[in-house]
Amino acid sequence: MNSEQIDLFVEESGNEVYVRISGTFGFTQFAPLREKVNRLMEGPGKIWFLDIDNARFTDKEYLKLFLSFLEKAKERDAELVLVFNDEENKKFFEPYLHIFSITGNCKTYRRKGILAAIGALGAYYSKQTGIRLSPFIALVLIVVLFCWFFTLYGIIRGQKEEIQMRDVRLIEMEQETQRIRNELDYLQSTIGPLKNLGLIVDSTTSQQSKVRIRNWTKYLDKLEERRREK
Repeated sequence: MNSEQIDLFVEESGNEVYVRISGTFGFTQFAPLREKVNRLMEGPGKIWFLDIDNARFTDKEYLKLFLSFLEKAKERDAELVLVFNDEENKKFFEPYLHIFSITGNCKTYRRKGILAAIGALGAYYSKQTGIRLSPFIALVLIVVLFCWFFTLYGIIRGQKEEIQMRDVRLIEMEQETQRIRNELDYLQSTIGPLKNLGLIVDSTTSQQSKVRIRNWTKYLDKLEERRREK
């Protein structure tokens, strides 16, 4: 491969930039590769995936080159992740495996990134142990649960008191209704005899009843005159 033949596949997605490097790289390809990757890393991007699974490096100077890529990413507050699975690259980068972030594919690394973010909060998950919480997170969770419980208890208690007040008002209204009914019954029992005598005139009283009332009144007046004459 000549230096002019170096071709990189680049794909951007949000804050992620994927760069695939393929071919065999020796001394003559060192400078062109450094120039192209550095130029790419001048652009936006928070996570840089350098896929070198199909790349082979014949010169140890490439280790220093990738270390410089890592340092450049840190200076830009970004993350550099090497993507490969083959044993040859594992042996080549073996002295610095503890320094580089390495993954077999981007999707696996994204899932690990989510778990790492959760782990940074103090929660850990594994198939063997399930979810484990740090003491601090466990304490915070307990406090939140207690606050939620007391809030729920306060809401339930408030609703219970409101229902009790409504029941009291309903009983008072029923008692008032019954009192009014009793008064109406008493008035009807008091007025009934007078109405039967024709002493009470309403819209249903006939003309004949009115005449009886006048006669009854005259009779009472005569009785009163006789009483006075005596």
